[in-house]
Amino acid sequence: MTDQRFQLNIAVKPYCIFLLLVSLVLLALHTGLYTYSEYVEEVPWLILQLFDLDEENNLPTWWSGFLLLNVAFFVFLTASASRDKTRPYWFAIAAGFLILAIDEVAGLHETFNSAIVPSWALFGGVLVAVVALAFIPFLVALQRRLALMFIVAGVIYVGGAIIVELLSEALDSDSFAYVIAVALEEGLEMLGALLFLYLNLERMQRVQRLRVDVNID
Repeated sequence: MTDQRFQLNIAVKPYCIFLLLVSLVLLALHTGLYTYSEYVEEVPWLILQLFDLDEENNLPTWWSGFLLLNVAFFVFLTASASRDKTRPYWFAIAAGFLILAIDEVAGLHETFNSAIVPSWALFGGVLVAVVALAFIPFLVALQRRLALMFIVAGVIYVGGAIIVELLSEALDSDSFAYVIAVALEEGLEMLGALLFLYLNLERMQRVQRLRVDVNID
């Protein structure tokens, strides 16, 4: 039987620019709608909820999950193509982003946070520190510039997910300051994930000649 071969070709820069633009639009809608509602005229709650970065089951939540799933998928391809000692680390990173994508949509950390007294971010910070130490051999094995940029992407993401989260807990959830803090938190998370995605895609294109084949017998 003749094989049917399909190829997935990614134009890395245009694709990542598209993802960035959509992310910026969602951040602008969240901030703009709440600014208008605060200083001009009250916006109906149904419209605010649709674009509220702090709410669940809406467009920003779906988009954030989609971004993280993108990272998980392409890192998995990197892991599958790797043949050196970094291979297990790539698989671990793919699994980590998959868990983050599921959490973004299912709200696992919010559920965990409601069941404990201290903030989940404190436990998250400890986990990040442990993972960072465990991944030192992985970073050492990479090209220096790439390792440094991966660290930058991680710091940006963690800065939003944990540091801004902790700082915003002291704010009134109904205040405009909290709205801005949420935009900063989610914006840093999106930017960190997008930077990591771009770096990995660029590496795949340069080192592994990014190409996905699907055979149907």
